[in-house]
Amino acid sequence: MSTPLQAPTKATLPMASPQRLAPPTAEPSLDERIALAELAVIRRDARIRLRTDRLVTRVKREAVRHAGGGLLLGVGAIALTWWLNRLGRRHAPAPEPAANEAPESTHSFEELFRDAGAVLAGLLPVLWPLLPRGWRTRFTPGTAGTLLSFILPLLGRLFRRRPAPSQAP
Repeated sequence: MSTPLQAPTKATLPMASPQRLAPPTAEPSLDERIALAELAVIRRDARIRLRTDRLVTRVKREAVRHAGGGLLLGVGAIALTWWLNRLGRRHAPAPEPAANEAPESTHSFEELFRDAGAVLAGLLPVLWPLLPRGWRTRFTPGTAGTLLSFILPLLGRLFRRRPAPSQAP
């Protein structure tokens, strides 16, 4: 017999009663295993359907959310182009009578920026993971492509080469 001050030993602990133990489980029959497998497949299909529905709902919500920004950006770019064009005409010098006009340069900053915008917009899916995380969280690839397509040609117009003044002989 153990004293109250000593810890109980394995020999002093009561044994497990066979009445309290779970009965041994029998191997399920083939029909039961097939039914369990079918239930598992049905549950998996329900989980996939639920996740797909959530994804479709999220994509629709995000598309509507970003559509307004793209439309607003397009309208703003058109207004900015119109304003820059109008500003350029207002401050342009009066045309001089041209005697011998030199052919215009075939390459200008405007063309360079326009071509760079088209190339970068095409490469945007490749470059997107390399952009800083802050940019990627604020803009979608579609918005960034629209920005490149509209903003770079406008920058080219700002850096447009003015024709050199013709010197009279």
